[in-house]
Amino acid sequence: MSGRKKVGVFVANCHMDHPKKIIKSIYKGFLDKNVDVHFFLGTESRSFYRQISTEGNDFDYQYLSLYDYSNFETFDLLIIGYGSLNTFQKLMDKETFLNKFSHIPCIILEDNTTPKTGINIIADNYSGMRQCVEHLIHEHHYNNIVYLSGPEGNDDAQERLQAYLDVMIENGLPVDDDMIEYGDFSEDVEDKIHALFDHNENIDAIVCANDEMSTTAYRVCAEKGLKVGEDIAITGFDNMRWAWCAEPGLTTAEQKSGEMGYRAVELGMDILAGKKVSSERIPTGFIVRGSCGCKGDHAQSTTRREENNIQNALEEMKETWSQAISGPLMLRELIQAADNEVTIYSLISQMLLRQGAKYSSLCLLENPMLNVEDKPYILAENLRQVFRQEGDKYHVYEKEKAPIIERAQGLIPTHKEEDESHIYFSYLIFDGNRQYGILTTEIFYKDVPNYYLTTLQIGTALHFMELLQQSHEDREKMIEQNAKLNYSASSDPLTGLFNRRGIMDQMAREVALNEGRRACIVIGDLDHLKEINDTFGHGEGDFAIKAAAELLWRGMGEGAPLGRIGGDEFLGLSILDEDIDEEAFIKKRIADLKLSAELFNSVSGKPYYLGVSVGTYVFTCKADTVVNQLVKYADEELYTAKKSRRETVVRDVVDDIEDFDIDESLFSGLDGDAKNE
Repeated sequence: MSGRKKVGVFVANCHMDHPKKIIKSIYKGFLDKNVDVHFFLGTESRSFYRQISTEGNDFDYQYLSLYDYSNFETFDLLIIGYGSLNTFQKLMDKETFLNKFSHIPCIILEDNTTPKTGINIIADNYSGMRQCVEHLIHEHHYNNIVYLSGPEGNDDAQERLQAYLDVMIENGLPVDDDMIEYGDFSEDVEDKIHALFDHNENIDAIVCANDEMSTTAYRVCAEKGLKVGEDIAITGFDNMRWAWCAEPGLTTAEQKSGEMGYRAVELGMDILAGKKVSSERIPTGFIVRGSCGCKGDHAQSTTRREENNIQNALEEMKETWSQAISGPLMLRELIQAADNEVTIYSLISQMLLRQGAKYSSLCLLENPMLNVEDKPYILAENLRQVFRQEGDKYHVYEKEKAPIIERAQGLIPTHKEEDESHIYFSYLIFDGNRQYGILTTEIFYKDVPNYYLTTLQIGTALHFMELLQQSHEDREKMIEQNAKLNYSASSDPLTGLFNRRGIMDQMAREVALNEGRRACIVIGDLDHLKEINDTFGHGEGDFAIKAAAELLWRGMGEGAPLGRIGGDEFLGLSILDEDIDEEAFIKKRIADLKLSAELFNSVSGKPYYLGVSVGTYVFTCKADTVVNQLVKYADEELYTAKKSRRETVVRDVVDDIEDFDIDESLFSGLDGDAKNE
């Protein structure tokens, strides 16, 4: 076993400018230090999800479990960027979180907490913000200055807020609760800025606790017809890239993120060498540009260095955009191979190699973990390494036969002391609330965003593979059940479901067997089948019917009979559990069906939308129940539901750009040669 030291680094929200600078400086700082470094990267933010989806689809809490995977390594030192971890994610209380790693010497960044073993490094937030507010008051004589703070409970945010309050009070300027709003350090603070305008008249200046939020302040002021630097002043904190190229340039306190990272490396090496070290504060600068109202010589112009940095930022954006464009193609390739786990693991390994990874390893949980926000989870004691790529060589295994990695065994290779330093990055692999494991790569720090996008595709592909495997199992169960019932004469040749005669007989049988229980008749109608036939041909109509049958069959649940009773109509019966909230149950089933249709449409690659309208009717099973007479009540509900369907199923050209092809063999269990009329 080598004596090479290992350093773990926790950083979150790595798409933001400040954490990216810390990653860069730590990466460069350790390159020649003869240690191995392992970054654990939390990359998302609640802001990102809110911009593309709904609040209910917020899964960034998954990243909290990422840091527990560090237990599979043995580290000599941890550098924990607690400030970035604490920005968006609902961390457990600080002491509980940090105590999980108290057995390792730690350097805590962007937080005042001193660990039991180690030190903390934090920026001089108070001094930087104080200079901003004093400049507005003393140089420009503003007196109606409102404040957009960072999140409550974040040390950086608290120190900056205190500086604002102190300067205002020292200068005899009024401050009340309406003059302060609390954002989350992201751009998703439009409602907070509007609240400041709604509650305060004739605002002179908006002081933002970071540059990220100031971008939104610029945008809101423009919407209100206010010219920044003339009608209103705006200041920020961090001196991120956007501050240099804003119009006018953003007056801001400069948080020296790079220096913080480099000091963490230097002090970390001292700790590893057994030297005594102390906590530090990193000085902040103050940069005057045009957003505060300064003109001419008072405002700094863009420097040559900043111009180069802007150019570098544009190049990074181009690379990330290129990766984003290639992502759907990669996902399609993975989905097409999803029926063979070895093939899909091989494809992932080859894709990472093509992207330049010197090393990559995918370690999966024995079974996917359902990780739900605000509920405890238990991380597995071991992982399965389904592939390992080193240079142009890679090894791939079926998960059941893959090497097992126990806790403390190591996620990264062990290197000899005379080898050059190796720096690895680990990403969580998940899709929604289903967590699959961890991907570890040896890459260049600039490639971090690109590989993050790749991990999203991997998570989606693994989820699809899981669903496909489950689909195969479910289909086999259905086939076995059908064989036992021997109803071949009562089946629909196109979908494999019951035909009208078969479903009526089966529903009557179910009612008789469940006398006294509540049951729900479900009648479904494929939207606009005639339009699909007329526009795209009967072959596509057949495909749409089979796909609708698959969606309804899944939505009805295991064991529930379902049949096709006409060209585009389906009929089924669900026996309800006792003491169930019937209305809520039905609403959820219909909502799940709509979501399944949306997911299908997002990947189908078809030039039309697949939609299914549904009507239901709940009744009590009795010996004398005539099911055929009750169907008309569900049909009335279906008639109402069809009023809200799409007017046409034909897609716009724009919609096609993001669609992917899907292999029709995924629905092979519903084959048939009959026409759909």
